[in-house]
Amino acid sequence: MGKRLIFIFAFLVVLAFLGCFILHGGLDFSKSSSYSSNQQCTIETWNWVHTESISSSYVKTFSKWLWKKLELTAENIHNNTEVSILAAYVYPETIAISLITQHMLNQKMYCRYYDCERNEIPGSAWRGVVFPESVIECPRRIGAVYVSVSREMEEVAPTPVRLKFRAYKEPVHQLSVCMAPTYGNGSHWLPIVDFVEHNKLEGATFFFFYAGQIRKYDEKILNEYVRTGDMELVKLQDKYQRVFISWQFLEVQDCHLRSKYFSKWTAVIDLDERMTTFGQRMIDLLRSIQDPSIGVLDVPHVHVIQNDDFPAKFENRTQLEKELIFKKYNKTTSNQITGSKFIIRPDKIGVMLIHEIVGMWPGIKLQKLDKAQAVLRHYRSTKNRMYQPNWNEIPDKFGVMPIFKSVPLPEQFSKDLEEAVVQRVLRVYDSVPVNCSSIPKQLANSLKYPDPCKEPWVAF
Repeated sequence: MGKRLIFIFAFLVVLAFLGCFILHGGLDFSKSSSYSSNQQCTIETWNWVHTESISSSYVKTFSKWLWKKLELTAENIHNNTEVSILAAYVYPETIAISLITQHMLNQKMYCRYYDCERNEIPGSAWRGVVFPESVIECPRRIGAVYVSVSREMEEVAPTPVRLKFRAYKEPVHQLSVCMAPTYGNGSHWLPIVDFVEHNKLEGATFFFFYAGQIRKYDEKILNEYVRTGDMELVKLQDKYQRVFISWQFLEVQDCHLRSKYFSKWTAVIDLDERMTTFGQRMIDLLRSIQDPSIGVLDVPHVHVIQNDDFPAKFENRTQLEKELIFKKYNKTTSNQITGSKFIIRPDKIGVMLIHEIVGMWPGIKLQKLDKAQAVLRHYRSTKNRMYQPNWNEIPDKFGVMPIFKSVPLPEQFSKDLEEAVVQRVLRVYDSVPVNCSSIPKQLANSLKYPDPCKEPWVAF
């Protein structure tokens, strides 16, 4: 009798699951393998893939259905009425479209597919569901180079965006970093260099940098890292204005998609945070993990007092060496762990928020790191905190005052970091004036060019 009840219960669960699966657009029973017949489009080998659903795993599909029912990641923090697209990514079996719109959780949308000339591929559309917020997953279509979305097939879809290739057999990078968007009018050039060079010494080899508001002066250093292949710069903009924190919700979802299959591990951190290990680099710690079921590392936070503003601009090498962040600020909380951030396996995570992993695929585990292994050094301003200035003078929720002690970086690490930061800053900001004697007179005269020693750019 007991076995029969167990069987009936299991059967009902499976039946309910399959019903919800079909009802919510999890399967496309169309046998069509539509692809572009446009003879002008060359279909590359990787693009000869047609899939009929967004999951080949019933367990993953059921997990996602449950997360949808729980409305994980519901934001509703933006009221724009148009649908707009940030980016789209092609994986081995699926496509993910990252939306700028932030109030469409669980709404049905059509995935639309286009060839190399942005002609819609006949019979290729597929109806999916927005989940998590700002994300819609779609099956693959042969020859699709661009994609878009629409609520109804009769609607004119937003301008299609080109697919970013993520159908890698093996990750391109072992450790990448997703950095929260910049906003405000503060000085960012020095924190950016310190952030990148510090985390590179810990083994990170690629950075996804999201720019909301940023000064032109600070953008120069970002352009330098893009030039050298260290960084992808994502500029966040939309006709619909929104509060700054909205962009960070969007960045978390998009960077999860952007790093998936591209990087084995991805640290999701802020500009004022640095991965810091003891005895080995972070990349070596990650490589030592042999358990394939570990999908998340929970890294403890320690706060470092930053009681001054960063310099607005580079002046000279003496000023730079005086302002080096990792030398100037070392007073660190010694009696409190003040939170945590995550290093994730992007392909093993289903849903995440800014400070929380809310959905891991079945069988995937979270591992907490001990503070003796690694911490995130959080340079926390005592002047410009949105929520709590003078935080260093306030007790925690248990009434315990923070205790600080000087904890500088290891000597060799500090030396290597200083050299890397100084060289990169000099490369970008230590400008060398025009050598007037080297400019041929006939060139200046023939173009009616202004005197280059007085005005190096033509005024129109």
